[in-house]
Parts: sequence; C-alpha cells; structure tokens
Amino acid sequence: MPPARPRQLPPTVLALDEIDEGSTRLEFDVEVEQLGLEDTDIVLTAPVSVQLTVGRTMHMYTVRGRLQTSVGGSCCRCLLPAAAALETEIRFLLQRKEASDDELEALADQDDVEIVDPGTKEVDLVERLRDAVVLELPMRLYCKMDCKGLCPQCGQDLNVGDCSCADNVVDPRWEVLAQLKS
Repeated sequence: MPPARPRQLPPTVLALDEIDEGSTRLEFDVEVEQLGLEDTDIVLTAPVSVQLTVGRTMHMYTVRGRLQTSVGGSCCRCLLPAAAALETEIRFLLQRKEASDDELEALADQDDVEIVDPGTKEVDLVERLRDAVVLELPMRLYCKMDCKGLCPQCGQDLNVGDCSCADNVVDPRWEVLAQLKS
C-alpha cells in the first residue's frame, strides 16, 4: 500500500506544528472570492498579496505582515471609473494553551490576541485578512484628487469644460431666504 499523501492546505491556513521556532516568512496571494467582499460599492480588482512573518516560541505565535491589492469603483464626484492602491498591515498574537474562563473573558474584545486549544493544528486566516482589508477600504474613490465633478444643474462633467449654467441659481428651498436678503 503506498504511503498517504499529505493533505494540501490552502495558503491562508497556518499549520501550527509545521512552523519552526524562530521566524518564518510566508508569501501568498488570496483571491477576491475567498474574502467574500463582493457586496460592496468599492471592489477589489486584484488578488490580495500577503507577506507575513510568523515568529514562534514554544506555543506562542506572533503574526505580522502586509497586505496589498487594488480597488476600483466610480469616482464620487464625476462617476467615471476610479482606481486606487490599497495597503494595510496585520498583526496579532496567537497562543496555543489551556485558558481559564477569566482569561477568555478578558480577551473577548481584544482583536490582536487569540487563544486556541492546545490540540489545535491549523488556524485559518481568511477572517483576519478580510477584516484588515475591509477596515482599509476607502470611503470614497476619486478619478483624480482635483476632480471637479458634475454640474448640479445640467450634469456637465466640469473636468471636460465649464457649463453654461448660471452660477447664481438659487436652490428653490432657499428662495424665501434669498428674497429676505434683497
């Protein structure tokens, strides 16, 4: 009977027993679909490039690294396509040990420390990677930082040229106040 082939783990899974003591460098890409971020106005346009350094001492793992990708969407001023680079860092401490209820309660709201059962062999990083990317997503995208946007009256793209709308058009909601001023 041939020997069993070792199970191939996805790159986002840390095989804790296979990480040597000291410092280990890991580099891999995560496809956008793995992170489950399809339902946002701003989309990831490239896989997330992950560079991690995992420091191990006995049953303690310090994970820190950098994530890089690019995002795309519509410019919030003129609605043309816009893109931007996205870079963020990830950092957390992972301990494999028996934890008391008090320890677990104290760490419940700590995002940068996680205690897992001593028998844990693998830890999937997808949720941590997703959280790091989501926290860094821009609120708005711009085609260029000095984008002039669209004319609110006629919709002319002001980056292309000026429109013929009057600058002194009063919003009808403020018309009564404008009459008081005159």
